[in-house]
Order: sequence, then C-alpha cells, then structure tokens
Amino acid sequence: MANAGALGSGGDRRRRSIVTGLGRRAFLTVLALVGLGRSNLAQRRYRLRYLPLTRAVLVPLVSMPIPGRVRRFIAQGVAPESAADPGKVVRISGMVTRVSEGDDAAERFKAVCRVCPHEQCEVDYVADPENLDSLVIEEIGRVEAPVYICPCHNSTFTTADGARLGGPAPRGLYQFRVTNVTDTHVEIGEVEEDVLLFF
Repeated sequence: MANAGALGSGGDRRRRSIVTGLGRRAFLTVLALVGLGRSNLAQRRYRLRYLPLTRAVLVPLVSMPIPGRVRRFIAQGVAPESAADPGKVVRISGMVTRVSEGDDAAERFKAVCRVCPHEQCEVDYVADPENLDSLVIEEIGRVEAPVYICPCHNSTFTTADGARLGGPAPRGLYQFRVTNVTDTHVEIGEVEEDVLLFF
C-alpha cells in the first residue's frame, strides 16, 4: 500500500511539472502576443493621426527639382477637441524635401515639423553628413544621405521620413502629409495630430 502511495505521489509530481511547464509557456506566449498586438496598434494609430491644416501650404515645385534641397514653410492648424485648449490656432514651422528622383508623385516628397520632439528646439538640415560632429557619427554610424539634427542636444533624424537616428529625442520628427503635387506646386494639406495637441 505504501508503495502504491509513493508511485501515486511521483505521478502527481510529474503531472504538476508538465502543467507548470505548459503554464509558463502559455503565459510567455500570451505576453508575446499582447506585446505584438500593442506594437501593431501603436503603429496603426501613428499612421492615422493626421488632421487638415486650416489652409494647404503650396511650395513651388520648381524649387525642388532634385533630392537634397529643403524648403521651409509655415503652416497653420487648429487644436482638436481633445486638446487642452480646443480651437486654438497653432502655427507650425516645417520643412519639405524631395526624397527620391523620378516623377512628381506625392510620395517623392516628405514634410516634417522643424521642432524637435525632445525640448522643442528647431532642427537644422545637414546636406553633407560628413559635416556631422564626431560624437554624432559615433552614435548613429556613418550615413550617406542628408539628415536633420537638433543643435541643442544632437538628436538626429532621417530626411527620408523624419525617423530618429540617435540622441535624446523620444521619437521621430512630427509629420506633415503631402496631399497633392500639381504642375506648379507641392501641396501640404495635413499635419500629425500630436503637433496640434502639444504645441
């Protein structure tokens, strides 16, 4: 009888070990899926958060015939209902550049807010990345394409999409959306909602 009890308790231990192992695996799988879902949701929200400007900005197309030239502009939007001061008129300084050669399709142009998301200093355009400070190059590595850089704390961003390359900025540059390109102008008609919420 004692032997049967011993065998029974050994079987229980093995079953508990298997259940515990499955429990851990299941728990880790659930955590991974939740993290993936949150990441996808954040990316989807980021892509959809644009609001119209009060009036589209028109930048002469002739001023951007090739990649590597930047045109500055001032845009105006209205803070949404969810802002601390809804209805407030917000003036936003921006830059637009042609990011690739070819036809004049809207996706060949990229417009970003000039204000760094770190501490709101205005970023500069660096056409030749060889001119970057050695400490910046040490952090981000050598880059071939022009970049935007914040002169206050060296946050560095791509011109292709405003993505953060390095520095203390918590994210990439705030975005404008190029809504149309005509025979004469690049039209910038929308801005990322966060600009109108926090400025």
